[in-house]
Amino acid sequence: MMFWVFVGLMLLGALASLALPLLGRIRPAVLALDHDKEVYRARLEEIDADVALQRIGMLDGEAAKSEAGRKLLAQSADPNSKIPLASSHPKKALFAAMLAFLPTVTVLGYLAWGQPAMPDMAIAARTDADPAKQSIEQLIARAEAQLVANPGDVHGWKVVAPIYMQLGRYDDAVAAWRSALRIEPNNPEIKASLGESMVVAGQGIVSKQAGLLFEEALLIGPDDAKPRFYLAIALSQQGELAKAETAWRELIGQAPANAPWLEVAVAQLNAVLEKSGKPAETLRAKANGPSTADIEAANEMLPEARHAMIEGMVAGLAEKLKADPSDKPGWLKLVRAWQVLGEREKALEAIAGARQEHAADLAFADELAELESEIRKTGSSQ
Repeated sequence: MMFWVFVGLMLLGALASLALPLLGRIRPAVLALDHDKEVYRARLEEIDADVALQRIGMLDGEAAKSEAGRKLLAQSADPNSKIPLASSHPKKALFAAMLAFLPTVTVLGYLAWGQPAMPDMAIAARTDADPAKQSIEQLIARAEAQLVANPGDVHGWKVVAPIYMQLGRYDDAVAAWRSALRIEPNNPEIKASLGESMVVAGQGIVSKQAGLLFEEALLIGPDDAKPRFYLAIALSQQGELAKAETAWRELIGQAPANAPWLEVAVAQLNAVLEKSGKPAETLRAKANGPSTADIEAANEMLPEARHAMIEGMVAGLAEKLKADPSDKPGWLKLVRAWQVLGEREKALEAIAGARQEHAADLAFADELAELESEIRKTGSSQ
């Protein structure tokens, strides 16, 4: 019974919203010329705004106003401008038809296709549905329902937070990571992820609170790239260009050649270098050279020992490539390393080996050809 009372109230509300405009007071008909005058006034306001914002010059603005005035004069001379655009008299016949038609069709349609006796589906039944057949919104609702019932499920918070990030629900992601951190307060991954979500929610600004989270994460996991990445951004934002450059160089130098964030890190380094008035560096040069830590350690040695140390590292890379020749970034790194050592022939041999292992990859072949040309030019100029 309550259902039909609710349906009746909804119908009355719908009818009232349609009827009130039709039963309002009669307004005078609108002439075409009146409409043109409104367009003319709007055009003048638009021109004034463009001049104020310096999108167009003062002279251009006056010329545009003159042109708009000439159009209005021409339209006012048109005899059709005195014809009403539309009548505003209420259509009582339409209202009567609507009053009879809408409730009848609604009720008959619901009786034909609706299921008024169907019971509501319990929350448990909804959440137990096959996940493969559910939308992302349904999966999120399912996870949220489970977390409401079990807020101490740290795994659940760690699962739902990245999904919030992907959906652009950054504040929800921050709240989810905070809930996870309350459960595992010493987890460096959670600290770094919470800081990251705060940076994204803050439109790229590394706040003081986010910076503290990254520093705490580094104290627990000093080799974690994520907090180091965002702390380097913080140094750039604070104007600490020398420290930022050092941080970026260390991070890039120690990065794997296939790190997904490496290109972004090099772009950030180049932005710092540009602000400092220094030349930019390329991704390949940074990805394939020895790390900053290796260079600093080598600088403390005698030249012979330094060369032997670096050569040993390069030889180790060559051995890894023998075991896994599918590592294309590793081949590029090996070639560049031999080039840094001045071992031109070994660099060319590495290029030949890479070509043999990846003969079908035309893009990689082009990259190798570019490297080979660079090495041969360098050798001929010496």
